[in-house]
Amino acid sequence: MINVMKNNSFSTVSTNNDDNCNDSDINVTLANTLIEKGSWDEAYPYLKAAVEMNPRYAQGYNHLGIYYIRNKKYMEAINKFKKALEIEFSLTEAHYNLSSLYMERKEYCMALSHFKEVVLAKPDDYETYYFMGLCHVHLGLEKEAESFFTESFSLKPDYIPPAVNLCKLLIKKDNYTKAKNILLRVLKTDPSLPEVHFLLGIIYKMQKTYPRAMKHLRETLLIDKNNTEAYNLLGECCIELGMDKQAEALFTMAAKLDISYISAVYNLGKLYYNQKKYPDAICFMEKSIETHETSHSINSILSETTDTNEIVPLYNLLGQCYKMKENHAKARAIWEKSLAIQPHQQDITDALLDLPQPSRSHKRVSLVID
Repeated sequence: MINVMKNNSFSTVSTNNDDNCNDSDINVTLANTLIEKGSWDEAYPYLKAAVEMNPRYAQGYNHLGIYYIRNKKYMEAINKFKKALEIEFSLTEAHYNLSSLYMERKEYCMALSHFKEVVLAKPDDYETYYFMGLCHVHLGLEKEAESFFTESFSLKPDYIPPAVNLCKLLIKKDNYTKAKNILLRVLKTDPSLPEVHFLLGIIYKMQKTYPRAMKHLRETLLIDKNNTEAYNLLGECCIELGMDKQAEALFTMAAKLDISYISAVYNLGKLYYNQKKYPDAICFMEKSIETHETSHSINSILSETTDTNEIVPLYNLLGQCYKMKENHAKARAIWEKSLAIQPHQQDITDALLDLPQPSRSHKRVSLVID
């Protein structure tokens, strides 16, 4: 959803033609009344008439841009916002609306150029700093993103999105202490935030404080019952504490919620493998791989990039299960697929060489002597 900023009303712009000015003011008044009621479609003809009579109505073009966004006519919206800024470059709302539209179109550099104008005019605009942080994340500039999230959070400590995204960056840098302190501070403001509990669960797990990790992950699931990652992480904590039965139930729940969630399926497969339940392991992994391969095929048709490397550990474990079942042909086929994705896997290459070589069948020829 595109965020937009608008004034509640137009300001009157004088022209040399008094009649035009009066007529335009009437259109502006009517448009304002309808916009305040949320009746944008009804306001449109009055907006259009207002800017036709007074082409210097910057705010009129800004409102037309919002109208076009609401009707999913994004190029028309961009043109109207640009027109507004040609007339009045300091019109903050138009900069903000244009930035939001560029973000939606994933044109993050363009979005940033206009967000900068917003914070120059409104240096306390915590939401804009947050969106600037998001733009930098998408551009791979995480250090800069961290600065903008920090600024947003410092301006508005009860505004949760920058705090959460800042902590994600800190966790990636292994700065668990700082992230934990921020999250615990946020939790005092609102203890019902599932994402905050989830991130705390990750931190405590990474610090090997498994009981605390499990507490926060359970809190996550009380609020967000379909969080597959929380089920999976909770299962991993159970494994560390020797609670295999509970781990099995949690991994199974995650896999049933999303069979394409490879991490959970791998963990479940590994657990079954260690328990020598090879058919159970094979069943879940085959389903997951089939889903993944179908999705990858569709994405290839749509020219969308997918990460095929993530499936490799699942192929390798599945091959090992088939080997233990003495289905060497299946093991060979699966490991060859794995090597096609990641050729330089010495352990899998060695495992293939250790498999019995497929026997070559010789057709018996019957010689009939007349």
